[in-house]
Amino acid sequence: MNDASAEAHSFTARIAMWSARHRKAVAIAWVLIVIAALAACSAVPANTDIELKAPGEAGEAFDLLQERFGEDEDIPTEFIVFSHPSLTVDDQAYADTVRGLRDALTGLVVEEKAAKGSTTVVSDTRVVASITTHYDIGAPREQSPFVATNAEGGDVTFAILELEGDIDTAVDNVGLVLDAVAEAQGEAEGFEILVGGSASLQKQITEIVEEDFGRALFLNLPITFFILILAFGALVVASVPLALAFAAIITANGLLAIISQWFALSEIYIEMVLLLGLATGIDYALFVVTRFRRERAAGASEDDALRIATSTSGKAVAFAGVTVLLSLSGLFLVDDLIFSSLALASIVVVVMAVIISMTLLPALLALLGDNVNRLRVPFIGGGTGEGGGIWGVITDQVLARPAIWATTALVALLALASPIIFPGFNLGFNGVKSVSDDAEGKKALIALEENFTLGLAQPALVLVDAGEKGNVFDANIQSHVDQLISLVEAESVLEDPDAFYGEIAQEPEFNDAGDTEILFIPINADFGEDKAFDAVNRLRDELIPAAFGDSPARVLSTGATAGSIDFKDNILAKTPLVFAFVLGLAFIILLVMFRSIVIPIKAIILNLLSVGAAYGVLVLVFQEGWLLEGILDFEATGIVEAWLPLFLFAILFGLSMDYHMFVLARIKEAYERGASNDEAVSIGIKATAGTITMAAAIMVAVFSIFAFTRDIGLKQFGVGLGVAILIDATVIRSILLPASMKLLGDWNWYLPSWLQWIPEIKMAE
Repeated sequence: MNDASAEAHSFTARIAMWSARHRKAVAIAWVLIVIAALAACSAVPANTDIELKAPGEAGEAFDLLQERFGEDEDIPTEFIVFSHPSLTVDDQAYADTVRGLRDALTGLVVEEKAAKGSTTVVSDTRVVASITTHYDIGAPREQSPFVATNAEGGDVTFAILELEGDIDTAVDNVGLVLDAVAEAQGEAEGFEILVGGSASLQKQITEIVEEDFGRALFLNLPITFFILILAFGALVVASVPLALAFAAIITANGLLAIISQWFALSEIYIEMVLLLGLATGIDYALFVVTRFRRERAAGASEDDALRIATSTSGKAVAFAGVTVLLSLSGLFLVDDLIFSSLALASIVVVVMAVIISMTLLPALLALLGDNVNRLRVPFIGGGTGEGGGIWGVITDQVLARPAIWATTALVALLALASPIIFPGFNLGFNGVKSVSDDAEGKKALIALEENFTLGLAQPALVLVDAGEKGNVFDANIQSHVDQLISLVEAESVLEDPDAFYGEIAQEPEFNDAGDTEILFIPINADFGEDKAFDAVNRLRDELIPAAFGDSPARVLSTGATAGSIDFKDNILAKTPLVFAFVLGLAFIILLVMFRSIVIPIKAIILNLLSVGAAYGVLVLVFQEGWLLEGILDFEATGIVEAWLPLFLFAILFGLSMDYHMFVLARIKEAYERGASNDEAVSIGIKATAGTITMAAAIMVAVFSIFAFTRDIGLKQFGVGLGVAILIDATVIRSILLPASMKLLGDWNWYLPSWLQWIPEIKMAE
């Protein structure tokens, strides 16, 4: 390519043509950047040690707990459930089995090595901090009250195992506990011994998620590559978007490994980088490469084809990327570390995808030239025409009868979205019962639920604070504590007398200063269920005020359920702010790009329709149990994850705008070239139809990584993303967008006189 032909009018084309002129240097630079990123990932382990803090009362109580009891108060706890069909806890064989395992677990140690001067010191560290069984404290409440269901009178009991160290250390060492329990199970004839708790479940769930992602990625990549072959009809050009997407993913992971040393990231940030890296990296390259090939097919020189492609489609990519970034930045307003870390990870990979599409992609196209079409696959894909295929036929029908088509599509989408109003979202948290059966720890906790209560594993924590100079052992304060315990054990919650376990099954704890006491109040429900929410709300709103009404002590509640309640309340409170932020910035970007006040309003409404329809599908599938249980291999829990709607909105709105902006940019380009509004709509829809269809198919394939995992929250995430993109790329793009633009006519391009100062961004070159 020569310099004369490299002149370009738009900033995206200027960057692209500079990259094309220095193509070898740019390509080598990016190879070195990717290698450096790989080295960074290996040399600098990402910091995923997020100090989670619940908002509201639960967060305040947790801060107090940390202050008064120390950093290690959140002790990883495992439950070992013993059962025998005929022996009772009074039988010697039963006692020998429980005590034998107790002794074996108490003796578990892990070898640790530490440098001391020029020598290495090896020491043994205990795995188990303490273990409490029925025989240690003689508490009859730990014998199952449901043994009568067995005609021979067999018993079920459990041991509480506290592990040394924090949760990360416990996860590393809990395998020794699992091995010891498995060995005891093999030697204890007739017994069933199950173990489960915070460390074992986290370890097993992490292994399941990693296994699912590995399998899904193994299946997804060939599917994605096949779709690209269908789109381009040649192996070389089909490889380019995939290679660029992985360059963005690797570079982002390298940067994030370094960034995490100052700002810890959620442990699932890698999955988010993979998701958005594949989705945006492939799509952005697909848009530019398709336009380049079409211009070459139309007779443009390589220089002109690249200049036109990067000045038109490249400009749309740049603005679409900015929209995605601003949508994701709205998640920072939630003021939650997990939301913020995932938003940061997503933003970094999208930035990399945009930069690569503006620099490395033009350099590769300049290097390859027409060789990009090498290794053609006969009989499939690769068309460069702009007739739109089946979508062109649909577009003609829609433009001929816009009112009928628009009304039908609008009614259908509103009907699909209607479940968010009736029956409405039941936002909560899917707890232990929703964990995959492949997690062995789930069996122990379900056995605990069936015979005692799952609330023993996740009790409500009530902190009684006598003040820094107070004495929690004061008779007056203890009388109020006793009153609360009596209320919990005696009173019903709402209309359900079994919402609490009925007795306090764990002894209270006191800090060394004697000014704070923790009460452990088990609830007869999984922590995310409505029953658990009702119990904690009753505890906060009625029982604690009734027991401590005239007490000088401050009383706060925390724990898994209380934290979930306050997290949900915070999400609901921040949702309007995030919506206003994202929609407001999207409006401004579209206003500037298209110099119209009508197009931004309409685009926002149409994108909200696709998001609303996705929300409705989530309610129908995961809350009401319609349609997909067998296909996705799950049982509906009646709960949609409380974090999901807002998180989905931020991602979906940005990704949906990708397609919307790409279509509108092509329509505006035709309009600037002198086509009428109707002609421009027809040209723009048909010209982008094939590209968007393939791009959407790739995104849906990528999102299936989440939909087919065994984690219910990730399933909901994948289904929500896939449905919204599918609707956006079909119903919105092929029906509602052209129909609305046909009906509005030249009003689409209306800009009030008081906004005429906005500079015009030309799409035509």
